[in-house]
Amino acid sequence: MHDKAAKIGEGLPGPRQQAKTTRPPHAVAVVVYDGLLPFEFGVACDVFGHDYTAAFGVPWYRMSICGAVPSVSVEPGFWMQVPCGLEALQAAETVVVPSTEFPDRVPGEVLEALRQARQRGCRMISLCTGAFVLAAAGILDGRPATTHWSGCAEMARRYPRVRVDPGVLYVDDGEVLTSAGSAASIDLCLHVVQQDYGTEVATRLARDLVVPLQRDGGQAQ
Repeated sequence: MHDKAAKIGEGLPGPRQQAKTTRPPHAVAVVVYDGLLPFEFGVACDVFGHDYTAAFGVPWYRMSICGAVPSVSVEPGFWMQVPCGLEALQAAETVVVPSTEFPDRVPGEVLEALRQARQRGCRMISLCTGAFVLAAAGILDGRPATTHWSGCAEMARRYPRVRVDPGVLYVDDGEVLTSAGSAASIDLCLHVVQQDYGTEVATRLARDLVVPLQRDGGQAQ
């Protein structure tokens, strides 16, 4: 968990140099719904769902995939079974809200479950258009946030209480974090790992994923 909001900017905020690495597995719940976009969902699964405990020598995250219905549609045209119901959020410490083609169709019960999770103190992470889901739940009210560059103007219009930043790769506002589109979800997830486990572990994970730990610049690139 974060203990304070990080500075928002185009590059990555400075890492915690003294990350705690001797703790029980951190419970992560990934919420899914119809219109799920597979890239960002796959990033969340690769970072939080793959067990790196033996490789990195730290107790890795424990991930569950949950939703309001037993199966959801995945773009561009297949279905995925959902192993857990929304009750999985009750045991989560971090909730990941991936992108969807249809953010307006996310069921109200999902939005309410997200609100309750945030009220319990869960860290909330949205990837790409998942920010629209957090905004619809009221979780981004009064906060800085970002999403895919093509949706930033629409988010600002529909949710005027959200301080939308269209230029950055992600925003870390303490317990609520949002990423820009697609590859920026990797940037944000690596940032979360860096916050939780420190730079050395995050660097090893980035190497395993064959991506840089840090990318300079913002969405304009």
